[in-house]
Amino acid sequence: MQLRTDSTLSRLSRFFLNPLSLPFKAVAFLDLKRKAMRAVSFPDRFIISVDSLSFGGAGKTPLVMAIGKALEARGARFAVISRGYRSRFEKKGVRVEITHACEDVGDEPLLLKGCFPGQDVFIGRDRLRSIAAAAARNDRILILDDGFQSSHIRKDYSIMLVNPGHPYFYLRHFRFLARRADRVLTYRPAGPGPATDAGDTYDFAISKFLDPGGREQEIGADPIVAFSALGDNERFAADMRRYRLAAFRGFADHHAFAAADIEALERWRREKGAAWMVCTEKDFCKIKKILRPDIPLLYSRNEIKLPGDAIGQIIKHAAEKGFL
Repeated sequence: MQLRTDSTLSRLSRFFLNPLSLPFKAVAFLDLKRKAMRAVSFPDRFIISVDSLSFGGAGKTPLVMAIGKALEARGARFAVISRGYRSRFEKKGVRVEITHACEDVGDEPLLLKGCFPGQDVFIGRDRLRSIAAAAARNDRILILDDGFQSSHIRKDYSIMLVNPGHPYFYLRHFRFLARRADRVLTYRPAGPGPATDAGDTYDFAISKFLDPGGREQEIGADPIVAFSALGDNERFAADMRRYRLAAFRGFADHHAFAAADIEALERWRREKGAAWMVCTEKDFCKIKKILRPDIPLLYSRNEIKLPGDAIGQIIKHAAEKGFL
């Protein structure tokens, strides 16, 4: 199991990998520009694009959740459109059901469906096909997860998350492409001391810990071990260091956990003398069906902390165009 909390190693990898990625990024940039020249408009739909300059871990899924909750609070019907990366139905496309497994539709889409059981979630490599499927179900507001890659689709509002500490940040389709967004927010974790006005920045906060039955639990001063399979494991590790963290392990993003992984993690927990093993909600979606009931596991519910007007700006634009 790979330990991924070494910030020095991360900085070195950035130094060497960023220049090596330049040819690939140049080709990707030209492809985006080519698609944008033939972009398709959907005047009867309000399309919100949630973007990032990182390959993963910037916080797009928590932002989609925050936007969705704001829309639901206003009684709006909407659909989330995602790719379903490396899932069984990624190529074919499908409307996500709560009964699907992670391997069917992907961990993040299944997590979003659990958050919004009354709304539609579509996955598929072909975003135009997913939009057509949403339109057939009369979903007028669409949240396009990682719409930055879909330059062939015109968006009504784009919000981009930027984490300057991520590898490839400076070269992923080049920084100036952030200008395509209506709003750009930069990740800045809150430091010690009183809160200050951080401007157009965002952060994350763990709102609660839940057991496999969905009951809220308090960690208190109990020792814990934690693990995650995110695009940015270090961010979750930093959150866990606010508690009595005995050890942390990181896996590759979208890691498909097997029963052997869980057994090894449980032995590791006992070796460290930890009372709890803690993972993210996204990881729990992947392991809940293979988790033994005697393993003391908790998962964290993570929420994005945004500038006060960030969601309001999206709601205002949708209302002005007659979608709310």
